Amino acid sequence: MTMRYDVRTGKVVPDDGHVRVPGWGTPWQQGLGQQRYSYDLRIGDAERDAAMAQLREHFADGRLSLDELTERIDGALRAKTQRQIDALMVDLPRLSNRQPGKRSGDPDSELTDTGRYLVLLLLLFALAAWLLMMAWMYSHAYPYNGPIK
Repeated sequence: MTMRYDVRTGKVVPDDGHVRVPGWGTPWQQGLGQQRYSYDLRIGDAERDAAMAQLREHFADGRLSLDELTERIDGALRAKTQRQIDALMVDLPRLSNRQPGKRSGDPDSELTDTGRYLVLLLLLFALAAWLLMMAWMYSHAYPYNGPIK
């Protein structure tokens, strides 16, 4: 599921194409030529970065040429409102079921924080086992036979 940064709440939320602003009426589905927001909401670096990551994904999938990619990334860097970002993406399909910047074939794309924690614990366990084995081997390699007479 595609995620987006909501500037009103300061949180990353699922992006289903709907805008839910209390007291602003019923949201509409984003369609061809329609904008995601009915107002000129100013954006920050997080939205620009997300837009550039989506553009890179479209380039990697072959939907954009290198010239189009550089032109649209320049537009994303100059964008000040969400409407300007939406204008860059209007002729591109929405990316679904993957986060921008993560390719589906990457082995690390499915690794979560819990998985990384478990890998770290296994490595620490292996290191501790190796140290204990080396200490045991050292103690048995040179047995203590008592004081020299």
